[in-house]
Amino acid sequence: MENNNNTPEFKELQPGTGLNGGKYTIEKKIGEGGFGITYKAVQNGLERAVCIKEYFPAGHCIRDTYARTIHHQGMDEQKFEKYRQAFVREARTLASLHHPNIVEVIDVFDENNTSYMVMPFIEGRSLQSIVEKNGPLTYPEAVNYMAQIADAVGYIHERHILHRDIKPDNVMVTADYRAILIDFGSAREFENDKTQAQTSILTHGYAPTEQYTTTSRKGSYTDIYAIGATLYFILTGKVPMEAAARITEHMPEPRELNPDIPEEANRTIMKAMQLKSQDRHQTVQEFMDDLRNIHPSEKVEQPENLEPPVDPAQPAPSAPKPQAAQAPQAAPAAQVAPASQAASAKKNGLLWVIIAAVVVIGGVVAYLLLSGGGDSGAGGARDNQIRYKEYVSQCNRLISNGDSVNYQSLLDARDILDSIKAMETRYAAELPDVYNNVSSLEGALYPKLEHAANVWEGQGDNVIDNLKDYSIGAKDYEISYSLKENPRVKQKYEDAKQKADGAPMK
Repeated sequence: MENNNNTPEFKELQPGTGLNGGKYTIEKKIGEGGFGITYKAVQNGLERAVCIKEYFPAGHCIRDTYARTIHHQGMDEQKFEKYRQAFVREARTLASLHHPNIVEVIDVFDENNTSYMVMPFIEGRSLQSIVEKNGPLTYPEAVNYMAQIADAVGYIHERHILHRDIKPDNVMVTADYRAILIDFGSAREFENDKTQAQTSILTHGYAPTEQYTTTSRKGSYTDIYAIGATLYFILTGKVPMEAAARITEHMPEPRELNPDIPEEANRTIMKAMQLKSQDRHQTVQEFMDDLRNIHPSEKVEQPENLEPPVDPAQPAPSAPKPQAAQAPQAAPAAQVAPASQAASAKKNGLLWVIIAAVVVIGGVVAYLLLSGGGDSGAGGARDNQIRYKEYVSQCNRLISNGDSVNYQSLLDARDILDSIKAMETRYAAELPDVYNNVSSLEGALYPKLEHAANVWEGQGDNVIDNLKDYSIGAKDYEISYSLKENPRVKQKYEDAKQKADGAPMK
């Protein structure tokens, strides 16, 4: 484009531009998204192709053509710098990961009033483009690729990192059939099953309900939903129904769309994509063991929505009092053993066309919240307000019934609150006077959860300190961390459980 002075202006860096003291030379732009522009470049000296990602928020930056320096507009300095630092953190996160199925960062630097990260240039195609061009994959092909991705996801989960945007577009397949997970722009450190304030970034069809709000509990099961949804797509060629819509609508099972899909794959996908996080596989190892029939799960029956778990007319069942000695019901410590990679599937007669892979821009390439489309308009808001009010009423009743003894009521209320949050995200813009209960429900629920967690943790402390019965202490800690979602409390439970299994009691 040109300005009024007939001086050429370009949003992207032009071919031949040198970066980092001439270390890299831009060849061409290969993609752009919400938070940046991606280029193919050459690393001079080594003469190898690299991919360079430039922080350049779409619609909020202009570039000084000759100086190449960028300037933000329509975004204040503090916000621009906040997101730039997040971009650099993404680069550092990737630089710390070393796995054959994860894209790696080999350099990061600041220049032109912005930041850059450098990655090897991946020659291949995304699973998205493969399916769009050739149709659904065969089952052996699909399992091969997903086993590799599961291995990569298990690796990052062991390091307390969630990817948060696993989807067919973010899985590249090379000419030698290696699947590589890319685009960690949405990745965040996490403490499993802990409520954390994280930017709500999601891709419809691949994100579970907890990703529709910034403060919902997230854990390994969040990425597992996306793995299941990705497998759904590559076996059927259809994008799964978005999670928020599934609260009130039926999603076809994979075998309804492709009868050739084995039952174990259908079963595993439907379990991985359960709306309630506790109903999914909790680790990628569980997912792969289910898929391979090593430890098959029970078949999920349809419909599978977020119906209230308790009849609103009935009081919540009483939980055992903390003082009562019970046999421990210890949940096993979370283990994310890497899923072994399946043998590469052979493709007879297929000539791979090597295409320059666009490393999809991170951060906000995924859709931001549910801002429109589908039945998220006034019609959907009106049609679903009765169900929404039922959820709110049920949640209030459970909160009223719950305390440090009836703690299960509080856990049930928290589960329903997740679905209420998802519905508000979807419909509040259309009927704000109806869909506006989350804040008051949180204000009533969270203090009770905190109090109950402290009671059970204190009970466990007393038992352990006095060396009376580790099994009771372990149970108390288990209840406490499930309420409080505190990994330190969980560690106390695991330590107490180990002592209960072998230590002498006084």
